[in-house]
Amino acid sequence: MKITIIRSICVLLTVGMVAFSCKKAAPKFTTLQGNAQGTTFRFIFQDSSERDFSEEIDSLFRSIDKSMSLWDSTSIITQVNAGNTNLELDEPFVRVFNASERISKITEGAFDITVAPLVKAWGFSFKKDLPPPTDLQIDSLKSLIDYRKLSIHNGKLIRKKDNVSVDFNAIAQGYSVDAVAEFLEVKGVTNYMVEIGGEVRASGVNSRNEAWNIGIDKPIESGKRELQTVVSLKNQSLATSGSYRKFTERGGKKYSHTIDPKTGYPVTHNLLSASVLMNNCTDADGYATACMVLGVEKSLELAKKVGFEVYLIFENEKGEFEVKKSAGFEVL
Repeated sequence: MKITIIRSICVLLTVGMVAFSCKKAAPKFTTLQGNAQGTTFRFIFQDSSERDFSEEIDSLFRSIDKSMSLWDSTSIITQVNAGNTNLELDEPFVRVFNASERISKITEGAFDITVAPLVKAWGFSFKKDLPPPTDLQIDSLKSLIDYRKLSIHNGKLIRKKDNVSVDFNAIAQGYSVDAVAEFLEVKGVTNYMVEIGGEVRASGVNSRNEAWNIGIDKPIESGKRELQTVVSLKNQSLATSGSYRKFTERGGKKYSHTIDPKTGYPVTHNLLSASVLMNNCTDADGYATACMVLGVEKSLELAKKVGFEVYLIFENEKGEFEVKKSAGFEVL
């Protein structure tokens, strides 16, 4: 994995006898950016010693992948799904599992890490463009979908039913954001912005001594990105889940990549994008996914129940974008 380092530079200008220097200037902000976990990342932070954390962060990414990457045949999650019942789980796996279980209980199963068999059956995973599964296939697969059939005891994963599998894709990115942010905090960094694949956590201020302003995309299908709005993050995390770029079209009909674990079918409501504002990105990521399953009104109810802020973009009967948000979700 290649990490690019960019440092903001303080420039010395001399005009005649007058020198404008950077005397007593604050430490520079450093930008680390690159590709990891199948997406892009961008970290901006101010370190008093201007240290290079690229190797340590690269190692952190590798450890997370070794824990929960479905694309790594040697990862803990792959071995667990292959039936290894004696495998000792590591701290990232346990932490993400516990967060997932908690969110699943609160959302009454709208968020469920065992939904992978349905995702695969609909052709939204490793094998693409598969024909839609039959009702009989869906009914059969639903017997494998239930987060309550998994638990952790003495550091090992316990199944109440064979062949139930784990998939952290809907929450692992948020965890990765938190892991990098916590790494920076341990190093004494208080001003930072950590972004991985659009999920963000920010602390302190940016190079202009202002809060970090983060854009929320309009839910448009084209490759061109347009901003819907901007939110100012003040020691907070923002995670967005959407169906507008994740769908499959077959026979002129669009199927959302968001699967309702209870029905076994892609969701059919008009919610296009859900952005969740919380203190940590792990929970924000999980709840954003749950919102995409629940739809507009139930998402607003969930936000009030749990105590997070949410910004929802949906399509009205005229095919126009509309927004509903919780009272505390402030935009610029």
